[in-house]
Amino acid sequence: MKLEEVLEVLKQKTNDKDILEHLWIKFRTDYLEQEYYSQKILSMHRGDYFVSDLDWTFFRGVLQKEAFTIFVKFVKKHNYLDLNIDDYYLFLKDLEFFNKLEKKAYNKEIEFFEYLNAWIYLLLKHKNLVDWQWYLNFMKYSFRLKEKINPFRFSFAKMKEVLLSGGNFVFVSGAPNFVFDIYLELLKEYIWKNIGESYANNVFWFWSNVFLELDWYTPLWGRDHKKDFINILRERKIINKTIWGMWDTASDFGISYALDLWNKFYFVNPEKKVVDNIEKFKIENIDYELIIERKDLIFKIKKEDINLV
Repeated sequence: MKLEEVLEVLKQKTNDKDILEHLWIKFRTDYLEQEYYSQKILSMHRGDYFVSDLDWTFFRGVLQKEAFTIFVKFVKKHNYLDLNIDDYYLFLKDLEFFNKLEKKAYNKEIEFFEYLNAWIYLLLKHKNLVDWQWYLNFMKYSFRLKEKINPFRFSFAKMKEVLLSGGNFVFVSGAPNFVFDIYLELLKEYIWKNIGESYANNVFWFWSNVFLELDWYTPLWGRDHKKDFINILRERKIINKTIWGMWDTASDFGISYALDLWNKFYFVNPEKKVVDNIEKFKIENIDYELIIERKDLIFKIKKEDINLV
């Protein structure tokens, strides 16, 4: 189904499918019943954890977008005669519609998540155009070449503080596993250079599990999915206590409810909805801080000091 048709179907109120289900990929959330997650949970250290989002909180961008941009470049590097012409034509038609969608997203004419989900849909729909492993190698090369792993300075400073104090750091992100794997491999190299090699062993991560060879996936996006997963780690006594949390969107207020009390919850470069709703959604005994990082400037700002223009 064309991207344009999928998005039109998704707008129907009676339709409750996720966009990936239009690729016949089924939706699952039973994390502990999946070997992929259960084995990762068993490998984690038991102790204190700083819990963090990735996109626009730690990483300066959105991994899905980077992965799709690199995929488009990789496809176009091929001689078109080496590609299946019919499949390539469908890819170009989808890409044409996607470029219009991107303009609407930047003009705030559509919800950002409509645009976000379109990336991963197109990436998986058209993945057979190229050799997948070669694409992953190209993505790793591109990330390393352009230093795409560089985190926000505030966020990395918090990671360093936690790791040096003997704590652990866990990412809970909606990014797909195949691109997050590459990002974390390069981030660990960054940690070795800037903190110390052994400290990279105290960084863990969970993400949206999109099995390319099977017919199901597990999302870790949205308030409830992330909150419930953090609570699973607490119930399993993997997380003894949370030492702070770090996110960027209004939906992440729900995640703060899974933290231990008397902790800080940092909104790094928060969206406007965070500022608008901080008094409405925050809970007692969690210290919410708004952090803004811009070029060489990092500052903390109080809600009452903000004058939106």
